[in-house]
Amino acid sequence: MRKNHVFKSVLLLVGFVAVFPGSFWGQEVVMSDESIQFSGGFHDAVVTTIPFANRETIEKQLKSELKSWGGKLVITGDEYKVVQGQLKIFGENHFDGYAKIIETAGETKVAFVIDLGGRYMTSTEDPVEYKAIRERAQNFSAKTATVSIGADVDSDKKVLRSLEKEEKRLEKSIEGSNRDIENYQKKIKQAEKDIETKKTALSAKQEEIRTQNQQLSERKKTAKKIK
Repeated sequence: MRKNHVFKSVLLLVGFVAVFPGSFWGQEVVMSDESIQFSGGFHDAVVTTIPFANRETIEKQLKSELKSWGGKLVITGDEYKVVQGQLKIFGENHFDGYAKIIETAGETKVAFVIDLGGRYMTSTEDPVEYKAIRERAQNFSAKTATVSIGADVDSDKKVLRSLEKEEKRLEKSIEGSNRDIENYQKKIKQAEKDIETKKTALSAKQEEIRTQNQQLSERKKTAKKIK
């Protein structure tokens, strides 16, 4: 019951994170503004650091996020490009969106930049649009972390079930060994009783042998006296 309670608590926390994406089990979805190198050069980017996520989950969730931007998605290595995307925040204007997965020691980041056509979006020139993209990036990061943890929880459940089966097998094995010990102890007690009984019988038999030897000796003596 305690193990089931622990996993229910884990799932509850995962659901909590989905509602409050800014923090994840004490690990922040860190947002920053950085100059990131893309294939077309360095650009000011919205960067999100994703806690707990693995590469496979990041790639899957990033594809899903960028497809929601409209346009055509093109992937080249770690760089993702949305050609002629369209989001409500940009009105009727199309844009090219870029995202890049950046893996460093101990953390994984995803950077986003928007080409508005001739210039790239910045926080100073496009504060409303920039804020919207930043919020999307943050939500993407929180969702990705949540999905990763959910997958880890499922994996941990499978491992736990396997361990519990092994636990039950060992418990049954111990119970069987204890029964064997009890049976052996009963046999030992019975054997000890049998030994005592046989010792008594042995003593009686040895006494009979002594008596018989004495009788035989006397008869031999008697036989020698006959002439």
